[in-house]
Amino acid sequence: MNGSMYQKSLSKTFQTNTLSTVLEILFLLLLGISAVMLRSYLRIPLNIPGRHGLEFMAILIIGRRVSKIPFASVIAMVGASSIMFVPFIGIKDPFLPVTYLLMGIVLDSLYFVFRNPSNRLAILTLIGGLTYMVIPISRLGIYMFTGIMESSFIKWGFVIPIASHFVFGLAGALLGAGLVYSIKRLRK
Repeated sequence: MNGSMYQKSLSKTFQTNTLSTVLEILFLLLLGISAVMLRSYLRIPLNIPGRHGLEFMAILIIGRRVSKIPFASVIAMVGASSIMFVPFIGIKDPFLPVTYLLMGIVLDSLYFVFRNPSNRLAILTLIGGLTYMVIPISRLGIYMFTGIMESSFIKWGFVIPIASHFVFGLAGALLGAGLVYSIKRLRK
């Protein structure tokens, strides 16, 4: 001990604002819950597999683009998966919560792989289509391992549900990313 002052070891640049992070996590959880609630109670009489990809992927892409948390889609899908266990939601597929968590992982992974592309809107749209395509592909995997056939596969075969999920996911991602880009452009 020489009597000199100790050097400060904590830097202000490394301190985080925990309240804003907690509020952002709560926002993402509520976004996932609202996406499932909208999916459950919005009746679109198209009778095409994947038709809910339009609103679902729009909400998910908006959350992914607005949030600065690295695993924002996974957090939103935790909210979405947790609400599926509530009986009045009407989700009959016991594998759907795991499928939604897988969708969050795929979306975050693809988002980080294509972090700085030159045409960001087109890449986000493609990422949304590929992410929503996880639902029929995981159902196909479940069928191969358990023998439980999804009703859309019985009615439409294997190709049409995968293609329609991709198209509706693509359209929903385009809608969500377009809304975010429009609002950001209006702010400037």
